[in-house]
Amino acid sequence: MPKQKMSPDELSACRKRLEQVWKNRGMDEGLLHQAWHDAQQVAALLYEEFGATQVSVFGSLTEPLWFMKGSDIDVAVSGLSNDAYIKARIAIMNFDSAFRIDLINFDTSEGLFRERIKHQAIPIEKGTRPVLWQPLYKHLQRQVFPTEGGELYEMNRKRIKQRINDELDKIDGILERIQRGLDNIDVLPVQAREFIENTIATDLADIYRGIENIFLRIAREVDRHVPTGSRWHKNLLAQMTEKRPERPPVISENTSLQLEDLLDFRHKMNNIYGKELRYEKTMPHAKSIDELFASVSQDLNTFTDSLEKREEGA
Repeated sequence: MPKQKMSPDELSACRKRLEQVWKNRGMDEGLLHQAWHDAQQVAALLYEEFGATQVSVFGSLTEPLWFMKGSDIDVAVSGLSNDAYIKARIAIMNFDSAFRIDLINFDTSEGLFRERIKHQAIPIEKGTRPVLWQPLYKHLQRQVFPTEGGELYEMNRKRIKQRINDELDKIDGILERIQRGLDNIDVLPVQAREFIENTIATDLADIYRGIENIFLRIAREVDRHVPTGSRWHKNLLAQMTEKRPERPPVISENTSLQLEDLLDFRHKMNNIYGKELRYEKTMPHAKSIDELFASVSQDLNTFTDSLEKREEGA
């Protein structure tokens, strides 16, 4: 369907709405400063202690307008042997930061995910002193720091789909780790079961966190509304089942009910000691997580396909 031109009045109204969006979307400069400080410290660690040849930031930190409390710092590293990469991951897990830091071995990444890293990457060069975060976004100057008369932000549906797929790829890796844990837990000594169980429980919490990251992006970029308050996690999940003027429902009611169970599990995981997380409560979630993730993925594919069709028919 050919695109219809807007009338002057419609263009003016659209511009006013977009200008209001810009006014309401301020960056948290303190948060960005802290995130880049931590990213540069991680890069220095990877260069100096593990011999990395290249360290880059990708993901949400490369889109400062969307970086918020709770966002991850995604770091891609090159030049590490498999053994050095495993040791680096352990070191990063123990790194003192207010942010979760996800370390990706760029040398072993593949396909569209590898291309996405290459497209987004902001390198942190070896031996460079920490710099202010603003100059790091030179490639985004028009979008991040719009000048008067410059282009205003518009929803990029293809980019949203790419970011959703990136997050789903990361979750796939966690699912594989859970399956390895399930394969091992019944054959390992009883003393090792608690360690495997706690690892699986942490992975299950991370899976919900990854899905929630997708929902947050949709809430920010499509709905222009992110719930707040003490119940924001559940309210965000409920919001994803709603049909809104900007979009169809993101997930089905049935998928939402299953995710609510996983959200409750994550809440318990985050708020009680590991030894109190009973084995029989972790295993049912672990054994059904593949089926749940398949439902989530199918719903998200349907959702992103609908966004692209809207863009083509706009």
